[in-house]
Amino acid sequence: MTPLPSRRTTARISAVALSLSVLTALPPATPPADAAPPRPPSDRALARTPARPAPSREQFYLALPDRFANGSTANDQGGLTGDRSVTGHDPSDKRFYQGGDLRGLIEKLDYIKGLGTTAIWMAPVFKNKPVQTVGGTETAGYHGYAITDFTRVDPHFGTNAELAELVDKAHAKGMKVFFDVITNHTADTIDYAEKEYRYRSKGAYPYLDSEGRPFDDSTGMAQVDEGSLPYTPRNRTGEHDTKVPAWLNDPTMYHNRGDSTFAGESALYGDFIGNDDLWTERPEVVEGMERIYETWVKDFGIDGFRVDTAKNVNMSFWTQWASALDAYAARQGKPDFFIFAEAFSADPTVMAPYLVEGRLDGTLDFPLQAALRNYASRGGPTRDLAHVLAQDYRYTTDKANAYGEVTFLGSHDMG
Repeated sequence: MTPLPSRRTTARISAVALSLSVLTALPPATPPADAAPPRPPSDRALARTPARPAPSREQFYLALPDRFANGSTANDQGGLTGDRSVTGHDPSDKRFYQGGDLRGLIEKLDYIKGLGTTAIWMAPVFKNKPVQTVGGTETAGYHGYAITDFTRVDPHFGTNAELAELVDKAHAKGMKVFFDVITNHTADTIDYAEKEYRYRSKGAYPYLDSEGRPFDDSTGMAQVDEGSLPYTPRNRTGEHDTKVPAWLNDPTMYHNRGDSTFAGESALYGDFIGNDDLWTERPEVVEGMERIYETWVKDFGIDGFRVDTAKNVNMSFWTQWASALDAYAARQGKPDFFIFAEAFSADPTVMAPYLVEGRLDGTLDFPLQAALRNYASRGGPTRDLAHVLAQDYRYTTDKANAYGEVTFLGSHDMG
């Protein structure tokens, strides 16, 4: 218990308080005419370290396993037998697998670190449909964006055990590991009974509930069946159960509106170059994608995600998904888990909402890339760069700011 102050102590406190009140009431002293002006802030103070997310200091190396190093020829065909249309392997054609794999990456970790790398950004390594026909041309899934199984590594790259080995050895060398992930679409296994693929708009072909009544999926979902959809979806012969987890084999989990033109409404609802576009407005899809990527966080101890095609997914999906993954990673001992997105736009007013509303931690900084490239290679005006930097305030949230934007000058998207 704290003793009560004595009368003498109380009197001293009162005297001090009185003195302070008298001093406060006095007018400010006038400095002598020859007094030196106040010193400006030091250079050290002006250049002090800004408040920024910890992962923003990482130096990323984007690794496309198939095009990096072939550590084992045993997996070149991905465990499949046949010609390149079956196995996807043909080193003479850049549209097909070349043979690079996780073992090749493991063997070259010292080389990667020697480049100044502090974080490896892995192109998608999940199991892909070996070969798809796009625009009448066969192409293999070496890029990783035609996923059929979200729970295992593509056999062309190796095994889940080898991926775990890669992550552990990278961590031991002081490098973080980020996975490139997709929530927008899966591989193309769904065909339409109508044998047409042009985009069908929501205005002309609204979604119908199981009773045949139109509804707007952006404001709420209803019970649906295959007759509710713009096209009549059918899993292709032999591809009824090829996707994992199993819920991905249900055609009603997809938008089924035909091919995207990447403009207007179709950018959100259309099939991405033929790949099946997930109905991300559905709560089942949101929850399913949360469970998929929580497993990779828990089982592999990775440090973050780069999210593909963010601009092609409705914003409310990101709000729920990113919040759930950040919270889950924190519970797994990863409070700085960093999720940054590819949302292809040079306009900060388009990009910033993915942080402010979508709750992502950052995006690839396309606005800065465009301004810097235009200035450096085309003699563009410096005011364009100044305009981009003046928009930094737009990115500020309770957990993010413009320093978390991932700076780059060129990439696989930009040439």
